[in-house]
Amino acid sequence: MLLADDMGGRDLGCYGQRDVSTPVLDALAASGALFERAYTAVGVCQPSRSSVYTGLYPTRHGALGFGPIRTDVATWPELLNARGVATAMIGKLDVDPLEKFPFETLVKANEMSSRRDAAVWDGHLREFLNRAGQRPFAAVLALVDPHRPFDEDDAPRVTDPARIAVPPSLWDTPGTRRELARYYDCIARLDATVGRLLATLRDFGHGDDTLVVFTADNGPSFPFAKSTLYEAGVRMPLVVSGPGVVRGPRRELVGLVDLLPTALELFGAPAVPCDGGSLLPLLHGESITPRSSIVTMQTDNNREQSRPARALHGERFKYIRNFGPDMATVSNVVGHTETWESGKELARVDAATAGRMRSYLYRPQEELYDLERDPLELVELSGNDEFASVRERMRDELRAWMGSHQDPLLAEWNA
Repeated sequence: MLLADDMGGRDLGCYGQRDVSTPVLDALAASGALFERAYTAVGVCQPSRSSVYTGLYPTRHGALGFGPIRTDVATWPELLNARGVATAMIGKLDVDPLEKFPFETLVKANEMSSRRDAAVWDGHLREFLNRAGQRPFAAVLALVDPHRPFDEDDAPRVTDPARIAVPPSLWDTPGTRRELARYYDCIARLDATVGRLLATLRDFGHGDDTLVVFTADNGPSFPFAKSTLYEAGVRMPLVVSGPGVVRGPRRELVGLVDLLPTALELFGAPAVPCDGGSLLPLLHGESITPRSSIVTMQTDNNREQSRPARALHGERFKYIRNFGPDMATVSNVVGHTETWESGKELARVDAATAGRMRSYLYRPQEELYDLERDPLELVELSGNDEFASVRERMRDELRAWMGSHQDPLLAEWNA
């Protein structure tokens, strides 16, 4: 599993992003399955990763924010170690407590000689594959790209800020363009690193017998992305290639909580209670009953000020319930970034930018979007009488889900 850090689901060439160069990942997608609607459980790192390695939402694994999972929850390395699988975590672990994640090989990102150099990642993968020998293996390479700071380790500057298309969800300023260009540069470096790692798999004779999964923990560190429930924050890239995988795009709603059940089935390990289900039948082209909706969560995860939310993503519409709507959003994109600061300058003379920035900081109690007609979520529909029945149906469905998943915010909703 190749796990990118802070990368959105639309930001690869194979997903239609024309401003970034990702030939390796585009080829990987062409050789396997490309999921168009894959969602992380939470739009920020630690609770998201905790959900990947437990197959559970935070309300069940216990890490509602930057905290530990419950000690009675089974984890990826515990379950696969018991099956005799050689497990490895190379890179950003970002989960607690450490004793619950006993990867046989553990190389933390902050202990690596470089967190961005492809040769360093390649060396650690080679060491692990040599140790694994003929044993089945499950390796997580938790890459650091394209996480901020975008200028760390001198990523090659291959993207021209003047030539990119700024998404309408952001304000078009020189600062936004510079940061988007550097973000795309980091993705290009990520792609090259993935290429080297896949070559190493082939060198070890595992080019044809290994299931390769590429995804990310949450969206990029820009407004309306990371630490939000907008699509740019929680819809992830998910590319899977390997033996038995039927090629082509997949429109089914899937979640990163499905990855643990997939690994357990792949290695013949006993199933455990999960909020997800194995993707193997879908990958192998078998007929399944697809989800009609999936939930994502904004939890107590910004370290400074809690402003949680929940979202229900359906086939066409999406409903968001914001808790504490009078509180201004606190995140690492507010201030301290060129995108935000340049937006503030423009907002002094441009009412549209000022309104857009306010809508990021302060959100209504309910939001409703038509993802089919408005994929960038620019038109909020919760107050539109034409969609009242959709809003009420999705509101009721989300509330029922929260009840079935022991969500502590349900009490606040019902108060």
